[in-house]
Amino acid sequence: MVQENQEIDVRAWIIRILKNWYWFAISCIVFGSIGGYYYLTTTKKFHVDASIMLRGEEDNSSNLQLVTSIIGMDMGKNIDDEIALITSRDILIQIVKELDLHTEYRKLDGMKWTGQYPSRDLSVVYPPCFVDTTKKAVNIQLKVRKNDYVVKVKYGRWNRSRHVVKDLTKPFETCACPLSFEIHRPLEVEKGNKYRMLTLPLLSLVDYYKGQIEATPIKKGSNVISITTTTDMPSRARAFINKEIELYNLDAVMDKNLMATTTEKFIEERLRLIENELAAAEAEVELYKEKNGIVSLSEESELLIKESTEYRRRIAEIETQLNLVQFVSDFINDDTKHNSLMPSDLGISNESLVSLINQYNALLLSQIKVQRTATGDNPVINQLASQLELLRENLKVSIDNVRKSLIISKNDLNSRFTQAEAQRVDIPSQERQYREVYRNKQLKEELYLFLYKQREENALHMLMAVKPARIIAAPQMNPTPVEPNLKGIILMCLILGCGFPFGVIILYDMLNNRISGDTKELEKRLKVPMAGVLVNNHRGTHIAVREGENSVSAELFRTLRTNIQFLHPADTKCPILLVTSSINGEGKSYVATNLAISMALLGKKVALVGLDIRRPKLADYMNLSSQGCLTSYLSDTAYDLEDTIFPSSISNLDVIPAGIVPPNPSELLQSERLGTLFTALRQRYDYVVVDTAPIAMVSDTFLLNRIADMTVYVTRANYTTVDLLNLLNQTHLQQRLPKIVAVLNGVVAKKEYGY
Repeated sequence: MVQENQEIDVRAWIIRILKNWYWFAISCIVFGSIGGYYYLTTTKKFHVDASIMLRGEEDNSSNLQLVTSIIGMDMGKNIDDEIALITSRDILIQIVKELDLHTEYRKLDGMKWTGQYPSRDLSVVYPPCFVDTTKKAVNIQLKVRKNDYVVKVKYGRWNRSRHVVKDLTKPFETCACPLSFEIHRPLEVEKGNKYRMLTLPLLSLVDYYKGQIEATPIKKGSNVISITTTTDMPSRARAFINKEIELYNLDAVMDKNLMATTTEKFIEERLRLIENELAAAEAEVELYKEKNGIVSLSEESELLIKESTEYRRRIAEIETQLNLVQFVSDFINDDTKHNSLMPSDLGISNESLVSLINQYNALLLSQIKVQRTATGDNPVINQLASQLELLRENLKVSIDNVRKSLIISKNDLNSRFTQAEAQRVDIPSQERQYREVYRNKQLKEELYLFLYKQREENALHMLMAVKPARIIAAPQMNPTPVEPNLKGIILMCLILGCGFPFGVIILYDMLNNRISGDTKELEKRLKVPMAGVLVNNHRGTHIAVREGENSVSAELFRTLRTNIQFLHPADTKCPILLVTSSINGEGKSYVATNLAISMALLGKKVALVGLDIRRPKLADYMNLSSQGCLTSYLSDTAYDLEDTIFPSSISNLDVIPAGIVPPNPSELLQSERLGTLFTALRQRYDYVVVDTAPIAMVSDTFLLNRIADMTVYVTRANYTTVDLLNLLNQTHLQQRLPKIVAVLNGVVAKKEYGY
């Protein structure tokens, strides 16, 4: 098996491409036409984008901790969660309904279907609730004619109907439902206009827009979100993004107001309770003064009281904290308020407890949001409920710890206060009792004023709720269309126009295992020398060489004759040339005949022997009889050599036809009479040309190895396969035939083959 040369002949490829330039030109024109049609029929798509910034801690004003706690703003926003909320299904459903995006309207403008939004020539009118309940898409095509309208309706995949309507405003039955149209611009709905209307199920439409709108942070860790989409209706995209931001802000403000309302309700309840307690404390002070006749304090008492003021103030603060902690404890232990938001900050000084309350409110608010759309058995709800219960238990433990800590501090201050008061041995017991009563009244008053202030601030923040999304860049359209890309289309058409014929050539070469007319390619594959190249005889006859003929075929046979004379052994007298091939149809008989004629025209005595005794054709080509020829001589000793030799119409050329087809060709070719025949021929002729059988089909030719001096192996362009060339190389390497030379037959005639 010969190893094929894998190197690429660049020059040969360039020549081949230049020879077939018109196919590349035609391919470029075809693909250019396809690209032009695509560009003219494709609606232009544009890029629309907007930028928003989520407000964080820096966006809040004074009293930051209280305000953000009351309105429920999470100071550490999770950007991914906010993006999920912006593109949530609930918001998209609201957008579709508010902007009336259930149906897409398009009008044929030249060769393009142009979208109409927000104004349109007409609208399709469906039955009530049909759009919200349909499970299949409704595709409507409308054509305006002179006196009527043609309406085609496709409902789902299989249901179709066609209607000719005189009046579009009157309902008519279709395969989907009764339909009618509302015409907004009658002057635009004229003869020849075509419209397309597509209505998708609500959930499918929401999924479509969810895939079209892309919300991403502009960089990692940034609070700025970029909202982008690519569409052929920029006005609809701008309206969609604006409404998306608006609904996101509205939803966030509603959540904040919900928490603020809960805080307001709690404060009102506590104010009413403290108001009653304060009134009772004031009445007790008044009663004590009346009972004990106390009008004013002495100067000495005033001085001693000032020494204890600091202790009283600190004890009052602790009492306030204990009351606030008790309020929160009552709230958390009240089973009826488990689904209510806790007041996030009422002035409790313990930061750990305040943090737990804020976490509890945030988790409860998340549960409320999920419950809006989820079912009762949703695992997310169960998980949130478990987390809330765990956080509630943590709150109880924390409240108990804070209370104990405050009691310890209070007891310590009371002890110090008692020591200070013990020094006031001269102050009447009535004075001390009065101070105790007054201190209780003062504690209630401070608590009342604190809650009243908190109520006013809460009301102010409810009124001034800040939208969480601040628009940095309003939705804008990039004037350069994204699709179709003219430069990209031109480049693609050029690539396909040049690549398609190139690919066809490569594919043809991969699938075609026949040799071409390129002698260089053939020489690379062969292990034997090339003796010549022959073109197709333009006359279409078997005889291509005649005396005085200067045709391309005749000249190439003369060249072949010269090369063979040069290649055969110089000391050989009357060389015997076997002309064979791999299979039928490669032109071995044609080559043998014309080679013999070419040698005879030199004045040499030439014998042309037909030894393809299985399919003899030589007698027919030379117009001779097939009776009493070579096979008869080999099989019957009664025949003489002279009985097998027939003179031809060409001087110096005798022909020995094969004769009739024998039943035992192999035995005849191995007979001694065949050797005797060729011995006699060597003595009588200068050249003996033998037309033999193809070696890939029968082994007859190999039996002639003993009598031949050279083998002319005929191959045919675009006919002989590479496998047959491998057979030729194997035959040469195994020396089964003498001195093989190759001839390439059937090459298309070119100018360089003759003048």
